[in-house]
Amino acid sequence: MDSLNTIPAELDHLIITVPDLEAGVAAVEEATGVRAVAGGSHPGRGTANYLLGLAPTGWADGAHTYLEILGPDPQQETPADGTLPLDAHLADGLTLQTWAIHPHAFLAKIAGANTAGIDFGEVRDMSRETAEGELLEWRLTSRSPLPHDGAQPFLIDWGESVHPAEAALPALELLDFRVESPAPESARDVLEVLGAGDTTVVQGQKPRLRARLRGPGGVLEF
Repeated sequence: MDSLNTIPAELDHLIITVPDLEAGVAAVEEATGVRAVAGGSHPGRGTANYLLGLAPTGWADGAHTYLEILGPDPQQETPADGTLPLDAHLADGLTLQTWAIHPHAFLAKIAGANTAGIDFGEVRDMSRETAEGELLEWRLTSRSPLPHDGAQPFLIDWGESVHPAEAALPALELLDFRVESPAPESARDVLEVLGAGDTTVVQGQKPRLRARLRGPGGVLEF
């Protein structure tokens, strides 16, 4: 990846999906030397997460986002319909599956996407308790299957909740982030409408995400 790669200013977080949370957390720690901390469970969804802070290259000091490691929650039953969020990819090992952006004008971006005919799914209200017992509430766009195999971000609005990255999370450096697409110009147009027009988009055989995360123990690359 080249030094001209731009990490979008509205990046909220990256999501890694794993088939087993403990094993996934251990694999990230082995690669980077940093262990994620428990985030919380998603009641009724069958999943839970662990979190790491991210310090993106090129951002101002103190500005940060986060990494979510998402997998089946061993304390929950599988949902009644037999599926989990991002279920099709939970058996693939460590997968950089999708990403979220937090545009300042959430509803305006939704309206713009509707006008432009961008299929982002539906807006859903969600919540979870943190490991400390605090309630987080947010709304996001949700579509299954993921638009463009997860290369198109979903939009998120944290409302009055404290953003997860504001917690004292152990952190990794986010060295590079980019989107690959077989139709990069079209992908750039969609990202512009959604509010992430400064994202680096390059030609690729299929939609996918690329990133490099660095800790004191090494680099984890997708």
